[in-house]
Amino acid sequence: MRFPSRVDRWLAVVIWGTMLLVILEGVQSLFTGTLGTNERIALFFVHFVLPCFLLWLVTSVCYIIENDALIIQYGPFKKIIPLDSINRVRKTSNPLASPALSLKRLEIVYNHQKRVLISPKDREAFMRLLQTRCPHAVMEW
Repeated sequence: MRFPSRVDRWLAVVIWGTMLLVILEGVQSLFTGTLGTNERIALFFVHFVLPCFLLWLVTSVCYIIENDALIIQYGPFKKIIPLDSINRVRKTSNPLASPALSLKRLEIVYNHQKRVLISPKDREAFMRLLQTRCPHAVMEW
């Protein structure tokens, strides 16, 4: 089952606003400066390709629970966590960087020491499904 990421409005405004400003600055630089070919290429990558890639990353964050694995997907990246390696799941609002677009997060501890923070839009449904697939894991509601 696929769960999209919850997105906090303030974070969406920051991300989209920053990327749009970077793109607009690039457009302005293209038309107001006297740039050589190398500068134009660098400008294109920094002000167009990179922002579009970052927007793709944040708009594609989702969490998929399959029969034997939790898949965390964002852009071209994919993290696969075997369900039998999950030890604990708890609600948190830890602000550390992670594939989560909200501070309403879940901390998943797997392999007894590794951690990942995620923010499924429907935390309760996500935890219920995970509990049925990982009966050995401790769920801290």
